Amino acid sequence: MSDTKKKNASGRTSSSPAKKNTSGKKTATGSTRSSSGKKTTSSGRTASTTQKTAVRHTSSTGNSHTKKKLTVSQRRELERQQHITQLLVLVGCILVAFIILMVIIIMSDREQRKKDYAAVTSTGTSDTTSSGIQSALYSSDEVYPASTEFTQAPDGEQLKKPAKGEEVAVLETSMGTIKIRLFPEYVPTAVENFKTLIKNGYYDGITFHRVMDNFMIQSGDPTGTGTGGDTAFEGYKAFEDEFGRNLYNIRGAVSMANAGTNTNSSQFFIVQTTTASYGNLVDAETFVSYGGAQWAADAYEKNGGTPYLDGQFKAIGINQSGHTVFGQVYEGMKIVDKIAGVETDSNDKPLKDVTIKKAYLQTVK
Repeated sequence: MSDTKKKNASGRTSSSPAKKNTSGKKTATGSTRSSSGKKTTSSGRTASTTQKTAVRHTSSTGNSHTKKKLTVSQRRELERQQHITQLLVLVGCILVAFIILMVIIIMSDREQRKKDYAAVTSTGTSDTTSSGIQSALYSSDEVYPASTEFTQAPDGEQLKKPAKGEEVAVLETSMGTIKIRLFPEYVPTAVENFKTLIKNGYYDGITFHRVMDNFMIQSGDPTGTGTGGDTAFEGYKAFEDEFGRNLYNIRGAVSMANAGTNTNSSQFFIVQTTTASYGNLVDAETFVSYGGAQWAADAYEKNGGTPYLDGQFKAIGINQSGHTVFGQVYEGMKIVDKIAGVETDSNDKPLKDVTIKKAYLQTVK
């Protein structure tokens, strides 16, 4: 048996012991030694490298996964917020549009009510701003009774021209002349009051203190405020309403302004609208069903007017206030329209005075 090979107990042979490798090459035991003499193991270095690589890979993979997950989450959150924002903007736009629509409706309704319900008078209470006569000036026990001696006007009589020999009223205004046919047989108290005031020069120099285009022009208040005025009767008492005389507030009608029931004084208005404003009467058919004359309904539809101001409907609660018709413009409606079209302030008072220069009575020849 050679010296270099020996059998071990298991019968295997083994090489002779290896010499030290000073060059750092791998020894039989699998270990290495560097030139500096530090000993490392190949398997240890490999494990360490593998571990570091694994850690580095795991860390890199984890960071990449986290970053990707956050980005998706953020994107989803951003999209959610955008959807919420868009929804809120849409709801806001709808709300704003609704508010604007309601404001328009309310303003239109106010304007219509202003024209249709509150323009000529207040409704039984003091109105010191623009319309009617201050009701505080009159109490129920100071009312001058309307005449009981009258006849009802024939159908359509209101729109006829005055006959020869008839006494009419003439208003010479700063914008032209208006001629009015009067109805003393049908509304004697109102006509007596108007004619007496004219004879006394009461209306000379008085302004049209309130005008509303496509509604009416109003005068008769010496104070020009809409709250003044006297009657021609003893103690300047207000006089009773005269309704149911088959006279209506058709375009061109001359009607008593008031502050409620039986508060007639010197103020009057001329209906100027070219359309029929029925208010609570709804339409011509309803107007007739509540007792309005068919000829008047036809005239309203043809000429325009304010049927809701007709006093005969006050008793059954159809309108808020009635106004006694005592005359009709038969000449000068173009002047009435011209006055109605002047520029006014917020209280419907002309910015430049429009006056009745002179009022007088005249016999038709």
